[in-house]
Amino acid sequence: MAINSVEANSVLNDLSIRNKPESEKSASQSDKDMFMRLLLAQIENQDPLKPTDQTDFVAQLAQFSSLEGIQNLSNSVQDIGAMYRSSQALQATALVGREVLVPGQVGYLEQGSEISGMIEANQASGDVMMVIKDAAGQVVANRDLGNIGSAETPFSWDGTNNLGEDLPAGLYSISIEGTMSGENEALITSMYSRVNSVSIVDNQGGMLLNLNGVGQINSSEIQEVR
Repeated sequence: MAINSVEANSVLNDLSIRNKPESEKSASQSDKDMFMRLLLAQIENQDPLKPTDQTDFVAQLAQFSSLEGIQNLSNSVQDIGAMYRSSQALQATALVGREVLVPGQVGYLEQGSEISGMIEANQASGDVMMVIKDAAGQVVANRDLGNIGSAETPFSWDGTNNLGEDLPAGLYSISIEGTMSGENEALITSMYSRVNSVSIVDNQGGMLLNLNGVGQINSSEIQEVR
């Protein structure tokens, strides 16, 4: 079930807590009525010389009360689950159109925009170089980022090649390498991507984000929302 800003109201309506069906209510009431009729019939038809022990009646009433309590608890849990799913749907609609930071190297360049991301912390490096490749794997640009420290470090690419010419919109991968302990190492990065829609995949509120041009990721991979 994909959610976008236009479909938000219908999704929330679909996931809202509904009143129990009349048939379910009447069935529950019928069970209670049947139990009471059987109990009264048992009392009316007992042998007056050998009356049923009143403790048996109390035990039967206690069993019925326990069963009714379990049914009510089950209904309450279902209601709480429905409230949780409604809350998840509301959160999902709030993500549509925003950018999320997720692990990876791939981003989608929109015309006139840029691709940005974050170099993860604890990767202090020198001679850091950013290499940009198109969807075919061809190097289209590179940037010298100099030296970076151990803190998280943001980076961005403006969508132009080394001659300053604008490149077409589409998927691009950005790999960043630097010198660590005298050796050239690939640095771990995360990328910002715009959320086009959200899919709720199970009754526990699990969500998949549909990222612009990139595809689906699990909501648990989100590191930041902006």
